[in-house]
Amino acid sequence: MREGADCRLALEGGGTVHARDVVLATHFPLHCHTTLLMRLSVRRELVVAAPVEERHAPYGMYLTVDQGVRSVRTAPLGEGRRLLIVAGETFTPGSGGVPERYARLESWARDRLPGFADAPDIHRWAAQDVHTTDGLPCVGHEHPDTQHVYVATGFGGWGLTNGVAAGRLLTAHLTGAPRPAWTELFDPRRVLPVRELPEVVRRQARVARHYAAGLRRGRRCTHMGCELGFDETEQTWQCPCHGSRFASDGTVLQGPATRPLED
Repeated sequence: MREGADCRLALEGGGTVHARDVVLATHFPLHCHTTLLMRLSVRRELVVAAPVEERHAPYGMYLTVDQGVRSVRTAPLGEGRRLLIVAGETFTPGSGGVPERYARLESWARDRLPGFADAPDIHRWAAQDVHTTDGLPCVGHEHPDTQHVYVATGFGGWGLTNGVAAGRLLTAHLTGAPRPAWTELFDPRRVLPVRELPEVVRRQARVARHYAAGLRRGRRCTHMGCELGFDETEQTWQCPCHGSRFASDGTVLQGPATRPLED
């Protein structure tokens, strides 16, 4: 991607796309300025779900306030049933121990939610979210020197609300319409408060360790060279630095990496 009065995006398969403005709405930005990169981190969260009778289904959405956060919600399933969905066990991509994490999450659901233990089927999957150091999304101009490139990232697991807010804000940017009063709160160019510096330093130190480990051993991410971890449940390679995921054959499943793993 090259920014100018006429932005140009070179496609992997050949050809070029021309545009006045470019929005990087790719979860973790595929093209990320250093000032933004330092503020972002990625976490995975496991989800288990089971069909239960409507009389057992808690209506609404719930979030625990203790350690080991769990969230609970339901979705309509028909025939007098609802799908009971429980999420939790947040961890860094590629850190391992996923079967044990699933077991803890299912045990919590069986012990506390009527009908879950007796469900005929339990579905399992994982979500992945991008977090910022201050807990607020980054929506707007990617960095101070850009005029035509925008990002939408760092929703922190609250995509149902932050995704809608990002859509409204980006629309105002692109059309010249009046911007919402909270525009500066989401601005990716916002000044990094001093209180955030320790967390930024810790995150970058972890990235540096994984990068050094990638140089010494193991498979390396094609994004920035960090050492990959293997998820035995999904049979995928995962990057702890920026969240790229690869199939066992090296195919890219999730960015910011765009190139497959090398043999």
